[in-house]
Amino acid sequence: MNAPDVVVARPVTPENFARFGTVYDLTDDSDPKAIWTAGDGWNDGFTRTPLIEGSGHLGVTRGGGAPWLCAAMERHPGTEEAIFCAAQPVILAVAPASDADAANRDELEAFVIAPGQAVVMRRGVWHDACRGASGPAAYYWMAICGLGENPWVPVAGGPRLIQANQGKSA
Repeated sequence: MNAPDVVVARPVTPENFARFGTVYDLTDDSDPKAIWTAGDGWNDGFTRTPLIEGSGHLGVTRGGGAPWLCAAMERHPGTEEAIFCAAQPVILAVAPASDADAANRDELEAFVIAPGQAVVMRRGVWHDACRGASGPAAYYWMAICGLGENPWVPVAGGPRLIQANQGKSA
């Protein structure tokens, strides 16, 4: 595939993910969106506010590894969705929330979420299932389930290859 057909994942930061939602870094004691405590032999951090609006359901997805063709995406107009990995970094492919019937291939971006980080996508953000940055990986998600169907629809304009940044470790 030629370069325009490839989306290279980059490490997620609050700045580069801002148009899609919020990033929490519970490995960084300086994240102001978290409350930090410590005791004899342990450190603790938790989000200042609930992770998502409403009483969310906790789920787990086991995904393959990167690279992959992002050919279909879903969105949740009725709930935010939080993503956080279990033990290995995962890649999340997203496109902006829109009134369109499908995500636009030219707007796809991809982000590496590392252990200890969580992202919360705003309502309506298009997204694919995550894949492991360096092989199959499991990740957790939290969203309000049972709000009707969340159909997977083909990406408008065709699929794009999502890959990990080969120059940096994920």
